[in-house]
Amino acid sequence: MQYLSTKWLFTALVAVGLLGLTACDQTIDKAPEQSVPPDQVFANIPGAEGALTAAYDGLQQNGMYGGFPVIAADFTADVTNFTGSFRTWNNAENFNVTPTHGPTVNLWADHYDTINRANLVIDNAAEVPNISQSKVDDLVGQAKFIRALTYFNLVRWFGQPFEPGAENNQPAVILQTEAVESTEPEFNKPRASVGEVYAQIRADLEDAVSRLDVKGARKRAGQGSANALLAKVSLYQGRWQEAADRAQSVINQDAFSLSAPAVPYQNESSSEIVFAVSFSSIDNTGVNAFPSSFYLPSPLGGRGDANPLAGFLTDAEDGDIRASLGEFNGDALLYELEGEVWTNKWTESTLGDDAPVLRVAEMYLIRAEALARLGNESEALDLVNAIRTRAGLSEVSGLTGQELIDEIIRQRRYELAFEGDRRHDLQRLGRPINSGAATAEPGNNQRILPIPQRAIDVNDALTEENQNPGY
Repeated sequence: MQYLSTKWLFTALVAVGLLGLTACDQTIDKAPEQSVPPDQVFANIPGAEGALTAAYDGLQQNGMYGGFPVIAADFTADVTNFTGSFRTWNNAENFNVTPTHGPTVNLWADHYDTINRANLVIDNAAEVPNISQSKVDDLVGQAKFIRALTYFNLVRWFGQPFEPGAENNQPAVILQTEAVESTEPEFNKPRASVGEVYAQIRADLEDAVSRLDVKGARKRAGQGSANALLAKVSLYQGRWQEAADRAQSVINQDAFSLSAPAVPYQNESSSEIVFAVSFSSIDNTGVNAFPSSFYLPSPLGGRGDANPLAGFLTDAEDGDIRASLGEFNGDALLYELEGEVWTNKWTESTLGDDAPVLRVAEMYLIRAEALARLGNESEALDLVNAIRTRAGLSEVSGLTGQELIDEIIRQRRYELAFEGDRRHDLQRLGRPINSGAATAEPGNNQRILPIPQRAIDVNDALTEENQNPGY
């Protein structure tokens, strides 16, 4: 996971050196003795493919899909309760984060490390000797998907929500679209606007769609995963017709289909999964920040620090498989052990669960919400009922307007629980974010994270005035 081979160590050091993302001295500008410069890495096709694998490995870090962001997006919202002893996680749950907050610093650092790994592929793939254009397209398309996904996460954590029809000049994060191999001062950059970051995400995904093969491989981006992410990005931007169309293009692919709710977590090759970050027990040797570690009770090999909030259970409809108690690794998505309730979405005691990022069920809900907002309430209701019936619920009828929207958002809460989505949903909708321990109402500064202090201290283009308000 966060342990890089020496072959790829230079990418992490490069990203850290540029953006000042660790507590180390910023004078780290000397190539490590065991690093490999890009011209050697991209000297042949296997080297380029290895660089792309390193970019995917970046997604595994504990500041990405291997830890805090996945869990925190639910325990700082109305899904999960955090009962562990990590003070910094308790601070997050209580909306009491500072610019030196460790998990926030790691989130920022690991995302920019991954971006730089993707940039290295994008910048160098076409220069590989004897490489075909189709191979260049495959490498660059996948790397641009990774970069887009990473920036989509960053802009949601550190920037105010996108406002459809507005200028969206509110500050977001640093846009770095070229690979960095030194720490010279000219690489200092200011924060880009929310609008600029979303424009870059869209450009990357549109280019990825044009380059990638239709099929993909669930753990490697294909045209379907790029369209799925673009559907979600469009939803956040209020581009309803495009969100509906992109989601439908994924639903139409033969490789993807709805499954029973528990299947994607029991079968990591399920047709329900559009894209997931791959993990194995080897990736997580010695790691205790992985979601399985927190969501598994101690008798089953985990820490047992995170389980469903009482309100998540009481708010659920009777019979909802996603909020019903069953057997460990059974058909229901919850089970009980030693008087506590746990999720069946994270069950590997070896910490080898894949992290789902995009699923077919969400495509149904994205299309449903987009159509409802466009006034096509009949089809929107059909899509909602498809999700309800697979969850063991009866169909609903007669819902229109805000009632229909609320039902769709309710289904998102239960469908995407324990997958790191809920806080971002509440934020984009402008609704209160209630963690069970505290509430961040609309306008509360803690609804977005602070730019890490270290990133400000070592970047000449940033000052304290560029920090998010309230920090």
